[in-house]
Amino acid sequence: MLINRLKNKIKEHHNLYVFLRNVYGFKKGFFSLAQGKKGSIEHIKSTMSLVQKNSKILGKPINITIEPTNVCNAQCPVCETGAGILNRQKAYLSFDDFKIIIDKIAPYTNTLMYYFMGEPFLNREWVKQVRYAKDKGISFVSTCTNGDVKGIPQGIIDSGIDFVSFQMGGTTQEVHEIYRVNTKLKNIQKNLLETIKLKKEHKADHLHIEAGFILMKHNEHQVEEFIEWCREVGVDSFNIIDPCVRTVEQGNQYLPTNKDNWIYDPEKFKAGTLCRKIIPKNDCPWIYYSMTIMSNGDVVPCCHDACGVEIMGNIVNQELEEIWNGEKFQDFRDRIHNRQRDVSICALCSGYGVSDIK
Repeated sequence: MLINRLKNKIKEHHNLYVFLRNVYGFKKGFFSLAQGKKGSIEHIKSTMSLVQKNSKILGKPINITIEPTNVCNAQCPVCETGAGILNRQKAYLSFDDFKIIIDKIAPYTNTLMYYFMGEPFLNREWVKQVRYAKDKGISFVSTCTNGDVKGIPQGIIDSGIDFVSFQMGGTTQEVHEIYRVNTKLKNIQKNLLETIKLKKEHKADHLHIEAGFILMKHNEHQVEEFIEWCREVGVDSFNIIDPCVRTVEQGNQYLPTNKDNWIYDPEKFKAGTLCRKIIPKNDCPWIYYSMTIMSNGDVVPCCHDACGVEIMGNIVNQELEEIWNGEKFQDFRDRIHNRQRDVSICALCSGYGVSDIK
């Protein structure tokens, strides 16, 4: 969280931020190229396009999000899926369609986020899908789970996935279920502990197991207990997650009392407006390196387009280049560069930086 606060402080000085961001982008690309990492050349070419603010990008996307399903067993009230306001047809990504997608993106993809607006482990073919992505040479595959699905520990080992974050809402069921509605903390903890056990037994050293704690007003008193538990059970890392809300009303209900843990402007919130502390100024590096693929194959620019407002094409039916540098995506980038305040999916985003390479 301290690193994020430092980044936000730098972002307050826009010109300095852009300069440092661009330098970092080239440094990341060339260092990764020297290390022989997949996607490095695409990263460098995309950074060149970013510096020039081109709407047509020289490099291919190296950071891909794929949605295994938009269905979830949890009913988290802030989440569009949990709240029932996603306004998309429920779907599970089939293995056949997944193969089509991976075959198109794998030559360039360095990192794959196997998760979007649903619980990924509800897709019955998730193990086979992740295994296919790894076998096609994608360097790093990660996911995020509510953890309350049967049989996932062995699947995590069998799939070869690189990173799994088990996210919780408290250290007791009473507190956990206030936000993580319809999930059982004991099941999540059991699955996490079994995954740690299997990791050791199978010597799966590549696998990173994270425990996440979604910080909110009703559970902030349990943070230290959560951290102590994480250290006792031996997770590879733990993460205290600053919460997101969609409305001022939700903010009053869920945002923690310590405003240092807010991603929103406290003064504007007090005046009745939900607004990020840092507002992007016609700038978004993320759209030069990444795209998000929904469970029906539709492509949207990023994770802030949960409802599919800005559909760029369908990668099951179209080629990658046809979408990535197609008219819709180029028009979207032009809108970001010239009138970002009118792009609805940017309203509650502080912007994401240059894509990492694993």
